[in-house]
Amino acid sequence: MNSSSDTLLWPPRASAPPLAPNEIHVWATTLTPTSADFETRAKTLSAEETERAHKFKFEKHRNRFIAGRGALRQILAPYLGANPTDLLFSYSSNGKPQLANDSAIKGIHFNLAHSENVALVAVTRIGNVGVDVEHVRPVENVDHLVARFFSARENEAFQKVPDREKPVAFFNLWTRKEALLKATGEGITRSLSLVEVSFLPGEPAQLLAIAGDAAKAAEWALRDFSPAKSFAGAVAIRSRNIIVQYWKWI
Repeated sequence: MNSSSDTLLWPPRASAPPLAPNEIHVWATTLTPTSADFETRAKTLSAEETERAHKFKFEKHRNRFIAGRGALRQILAPYLGANPTDLLFSYSSNGKPQLANDSAIKGIHFNLAHSENVALVAVTRIGNVGVDVEHVRPVENVDHLVARFFSARENEAFQKVPDREKPVAFFNLWTRKEALLKATGEGITRSLSLVEVSFLPGEPAQLLAIAGDAAKAAEWALRDFSPAKSFAGAVAIRSRNIIVQYWKWI
């Protein structure tokens, strides 16, 4: 198993720094670590996670699940002053993991996202946080998808984007909406057209409206980033004065 950590663009860090009350720490990690790192991550998993991993039909997907859950445990443990193997998780109705034991009272909130061989973990004390990442690639029938599932205002702007820039524009749209909807716990399939965001290539991330309400959108902070070449990401939280820091977990 070969590592792809060298493709990640953020500065490396081997331990979690202090987490200020207004900060979000976003960690990027590879889902194809070295064999030694993979074994270390695998040993941290619970029996339930190990059983779940073995239900994957294909080895690639099984190994990515193991690497992702192991990294999540390694990243969260220092913030909680705990051993990675001691963390207990429960799951929301849409499958979102959350801390289930006494560690939860330490006020740590987190969210996990992955695409291809890249995973992200966002950690904060502010409140419920959402993070998303996607590999930017051409999407079949993208004009039709945007016209059908996104808002009228977004569709009008998207149709004016040059074809060569539409993959970036589409995944800006997707990741920014998904980050927000993961933070609210709603999930992207339920409210895709109700959340409006900026998305044109080079345009800073901004939440424009929630169900047509600009004032409600102004309560939220939205940040965009790229943890690796050809990957788009975003993090969202209901707070205005935030500081976001980005690292590569090693």
